[in-house]
Amino acid sequence: MKKRIFVSVFLIMALLFAGCIQRKEVKDMTMDINVMLTRSEEWGKISYSITPPEEDFFARVDGSTATIPITAELLRQFYGYSDKQVQSSPFINHSTTHQAYVNLIGGNVDDTATRVKTDIIFATPPSPEELSMANEKGIELDRTPIARDGFVFITHKDNPVNSLTVEQIQKIYTGEILSWESVGGEDRRIKAYQRDANSGSQTMMEDLVMEGKKMMRPRDLGTSMSGVILGISEYTNGPDSIGYTFSYYLNNLYKSPNIKVLKVDGVEYNDETLNNGSYPFSSAYYAVIREDEPEDSQARILRDFLVSGEGQQIIKMAGYYPVSGK
Repeated sequence: MKKRIFVSVFLIMALLFAGCIQRKEVKDMTMDINVMLTRSEEWGKISYSITPPEEDFFARVDGSTATIPITAELLRQFYGYSDKQVQSSPFINHSTTHQAYVNLIGGNVDDTATRVKTDIIFATPPSPEELSMANEKGIELDRTPIARDGFVFITHKDNPVNSLTVEQIQKIYTGEILSWESVGGEDRRIKAYQRDANSGSQTMMEDLVMEGKKMMRPRDLGTSMSGVILGISEYTNGPDSIGYTFSYYLNNLYKSPNIKVLKVDGVEYNDETLNNGSYPFSSAYYAVIREDEPEDSQARILRDFLVSGEGQQIIKMAGYYPVSGK
């Protein structure tokens, strides 16, 4: 009897393990630091007129996952880092959007975490919760856009729907539209991915797209952007799925041949439609410092440099759209 129980348990565990292996068929490239931080083939040295901050200042720089390449490019340009040095650098400490704001404001989600004081972060705008946290501590946040990006909606390549209106997207995420058939697709229930609260993409979705309309309680929650893209790219979920992300993240940090970017109001997202304003959802990455940061501080000097002509060339070299649009 004991032997049969043991064999049964062993078979169950083996099946569970096999299922775990099967779910990992699509590689999560966001875990591959080499993919994220390797310079492009068009890379070149940018001339600049400022004196770079001390190298160890970058231990005080934080930000979102999607802005890691900005810090990486600054290390290349200022200190001549090779790709190998960038990949192993202790000065790339981007702890995700929410934690970066927590660190800048002066708190810590994880009380056991230890790191030096954060003076500047690169991220999307703060969420209402993050603004409230800053207000409670009497801290004003100084935000300056340094790079532009598009906010895009994605589905599986085998989904026959190619375009949605802004109103349709809003109704999908309020729960008013439940089937792809309602938007010209097949009679299948929509699997609408959302991100966790206070992530940069969730804040952008709520503020830029939903315009105050309350989103339905998420049935499918991606705790990371790679998780959302992975879930949609897998065929078992994909054809019924929809999600949202920043274009830079999708095109540079986690590429998947199974993902299709949906048109919005019939407008395809590309360089031209972002620059001419015809694509409806344009976002930005910001350099954020505390308002009381001294005028001559390295954080403020770096922020001002990034919006200068020289700094914007570095932003472009890192693969982002400069705020000037050029």
